[in-house]
Amino acid sequence: MKIQLDRRLFKYALHVFIVIAMAIIVYQALENMGYFTGQLMTLWKWIRRILSPFIIGIFAAYILNPGVRRFEESIYGRIGFLKDNTRIKRLLSISSMFLIVLLFFVMIFVVVTPRVISSISDIMRNFPDYMENTIASVENLEGTLRAQNLDAFFQEFQIIEEVKDWLENGFRYIRESLDEIIDMIFFQITNITSGILNFFIGMIMAFYLLYDKNIIKKNINKILYTLFSKETVYKINDFGRDADDLFGRYIVGRTIDSSIIGFIAFIGLSILGIPYRLLFSIIIGVTNMIPYFGPYLGGIPIIIVTMFSSLNEALWVALFILALQQFDGLVLGPKILGDSVGIRPIWIILSIYVGGRIFGILGMFLGVPVFAVIVMFLERLINKRLEKRGITEREAESAPPRPGNPTEELES
Repeated sequence: MKIQLDRRLFKYALHVFIVIAMAIIVYQALENMGYFTGQLMTLWKWIRRILSPFIIGIFAAYILNPGVRRFEESIYGRIGFLKDNTRIKRLLSISSMFLIVLLFFVMIFVVVTPRVISSISDIMRNFPDYMENTIASVENLEGTLRAQNLDAFFQEFQIIEEVKDWLENGFRYIRESLDEIIDMIFFQITNITSGILNFFIGMIMAFYLLYDKNIIKKNINKILYTLFSKETVYKINDFGRDADDLFGRYIVGRTIDSSIIGFIAFIGLSILGIPYRLLFSIIIGVTNMIPYFGPYLGGIPIIIVTMFSSLNEALWVALFILALQQFDGLVLGPKILGDSVGIRPIWIILSIYVGGRIFGILGMFLGVPVFAVIVMFLERLINKRLEKRGITEREAESAPPRPGNPTEELES
């Protein structure tokens, strides 16, 4: 007896098997993310230790390049005797950017850093008082509720005791976290002190990278022409320009947006009379660099710390932060950033999650533009493949017609 295979049923079964297999693979990959993260971090630490000055130089040159270009084109390029002297224009532009960076770091270390450290130290010094005041408030609440003849209810469920235990454990955790933050700050300061030589060498490399950037681009193009065809080199250059534009718009836009939000936060917290407003506004501005999750990462600890001293102030701070983030999301952010990355919110959330799991806070910030560049590359690759097969974008986005009904076409 000959067995007849239903090809259609076999095809559907194969599709189901592939989907289930891919789901299992993705699940296992996420479950073992810690192992891959550990391996990547080990490799990154080794690379960073060996190539630290070079990495600092490349990063600094990339960050400073838009400012150097702006000085060169809009300021020094308009001075008559400098218009045709490219070397002097670039030298003055680089020097101007380095002077701005120097003044910025001087302001940070002289004005901001001492006040931030003083605020953190003050919070830690007053922490026992915060704990006692909070527990006293809970006990007062207990007395008020017991006056309403709820003794049997409290004795049955032991609510106040549970709340006190939860508060004590929470305070202990927060105190340990603050101790770790202080240790981390001093550890980082020690690392910065020990790495001054690497930073100095990196800035020298950044200076020469900016000064010789046109020569570097020409040499890279020469190498590309020896490896690829002219058409491929054109595509690589075009993709590089678009990726650089995307990164630049995102980083500059996020920096400007977060700086404005931090400044508004400082003014608002000052009007409300909130202590530690400089520290809180810096936290709000820095965490705002992370899309979606950043405002909550910065706002929740601020509200908790404020709640220790005054519940009313904590409520006003919560309302202010909520209004500030709505203003950023609905008005300021779209004005400054627009559609800077061009990907859907679900992919932004995924890139933040994956970037955070692999590289921590830095990964949460840079994960979005990196993922956007990957999406842009895949879109161009897919469009090129579709073009070779003679399939239009509309045809590719629609479902194929059902068998027996060739005129039916469903939009995906």
